[in-house]
Amino acid sequence: MDPLTEILGDFSIRQATFTRLEASAPWAWASSGEPVVKFVLVVRGSGILTTDSHPEPIALRSGDVFIMLDEEPYRMYDHEDSLPMPCVEVERLRVGNRIEVGGGGAVTTFVSGMFQMDRLEARPLTKVLPRLLHLKLDQNRSLAFQSVLELLAAETDAPGLGSDAVIARLFELLFVHAVRAYSAMPGGPTRSWLAAIGDANLERAIHAMHGEPEKDWTVETLARLSGMSRSAFAARFKAVVGQSPLDYLTGWRIYRASRLIQDQQLPLTEIARAVGYESIAAFNRVFKRETGATPGAFRRDGGLPAASHMAERSQPNFL
Repeated sequence: MDPLTEILGDFSIRQATFTRLEASAPWAWASSGEPVVKFVLVVRGSGILTTDSHPEPIALRSGDVFIMLDEEPYRMYDHEDSLPMPCVEVERLRVGNRIEVGGGGAVTTFVSGMFQMDRLEARPLTKVLPRLLHLKLDQNRSLAFQSVLELLAAETDAPGLGSDAVIARLFELLFVHAVRAYSAMPGGPTRSWLAAIGDANLERAIHAMHGEPEKDWTVETLARLSGMSRSAFAARFKAVVGQSPLDYLTGWRIYRASRLIQDQQLPLTEIARAVGYESIAAFNRVFKRETGATPGAFRRDGGLPAASHMAERSQPNFL
């Protein structure tokens, strides 16, 4: 099993909501940001996006998708002179899952969605994905990805029986395909495991560590799997992933242990062995160093400190 399949196999979305928005020129709105995953598909027309960290205008065209993974404030508009409405005011125009806004001119149609992810499940992805991911239609989009987008546009345009369930599944597929597309983009992921699985020299080593974290891996054995000398492998791994091979292995082991502690009632000694630690004392020491809590405390707290899910939205927001 490749690492992306393994990580996405744990992935699930919660509290998915969607909006089909018809914006007629002139239109503009501004959001203070929300701690959820947001995505927007431009079904037809065009627009401009700016965020606090991307103040330079990002042109959006029909077929484009963007995904935001944090609560950064942003603004969308058809023209820089259009006066923005607060999102909460636009939200008052909602009728079911549709909103019509603007001055009555040329129409731009958006399908937007929001959902929550378990922070622990999502951590391997949120650590390597950019806060704002803009996927243009012309970036060699796969037929499967395009099909998901077309299904999403069709389902939101004419919802049928079970539409909410269908749309939630399409959100999951959209996210998976977006990660795939990003991993294949020129200038895409760097200094991460996502970059390593696209590196012919490192792919086998990454697969091995993810597939059998319980094995007593050494730099030498991983280098042999990669068909490289020990020194060349170690240098290549550090350059591509940003960590030494054994530091990366430790991080992956503790992540897997965290998931086992969160999802199952296995004894801690069994979890320790499953991720490569014969000594419970060594497992406790490394786990606390990596997470700040002992395995027992981590289990008692239900996983992540404070909360295991992305925070609840404070108010409705369509984009």
